[in-house]
Amino acid sequence: MKILINVFAILIFISSLVAGKMYWNHQLDKQFETKPTRVSAAETKKDMQTETKNLPESIVKKLENAKKTGNPVKLVIVGSAPEKDVKTWGTLLKDKVEDTYGTDLINVELYEYKQMNTLQFVKSKKYEDITKAKPDILLFEPFLLNDNGVVGIDNTLENLDVVMKHIEAENKNLVTIFQPSAPVYQAKNYPNDVKALEDFSKENGYEFINHWKSWPDYNSKEITEYLTDVPGQPNEKGEQVWAGFLIHYFTNN
Repeated sequence: MKILINVFAILIFISSLVAGKMYWNHQLDKQFETKPTRVSAAETKKDMQTETKNLPESIVKKLENAKKTGNPVKLVIVGSAPEKDVKTWGTLLKDKVEDTYGTDLINVELYEYKQMNTLQFVKSKKYEDITKAKPDILLFEPFLLNDNGVVGIDNTLENLDVVMKHIEAENKNLVTIFQPSAPVYQAKNYPNDVKALEDFSKENGYEFINHWKSWPDYNSKEITEYLTDVPGQPNEKGEQVWAGFLIHYFTNN
């Protein structure tokens, strides 16, 4: 009997130790339990300061708002499709932007048009593709090279004015960024068209970026290493240079 009492006492003692340990573990878990907190605007801005360093304030604010609300920003990219099968600057940029920010913060849609100029874009109402996409940010390479010597820069700018009026009618807070097409080796009048597009952008409140800064001088033989036999058509190396400039602009990478 005495032995049974001792065994019973030992069991009670062990049970007390186990129960005590479980209680204190529970208390510790409660002590270190973290509660979700609302991200402040200052914290959001700090989080993206590096990636958004090169972007205008209008785009930074859209991204900050998207992070706070959970509603992603939509970036729509529009440009010329190449004649040859290469991974385009648009595809490379889309992949990098979504990888950097995540699709929960920014969604990218790409629209590339082969052998398109601004007159055809207006007449065929292809701008409706962009209107329906409802972009928050529009990166537009407006077929400048395809227009050169065919449409004429004055008509190009008039066509762009028509296009943008249609798109902006449905997108009041749209931020638009214009950029030129690819450079051409020893081009004569074409660089003047690029300057005219830059002036048009500034006069109408659009952003303008010029990726030509990242290419070799268009008058140098070196630039032919980045272009195909078709004037103004980048090869794979050229597409990567073009994309690299834009990736740095959008992500600071």
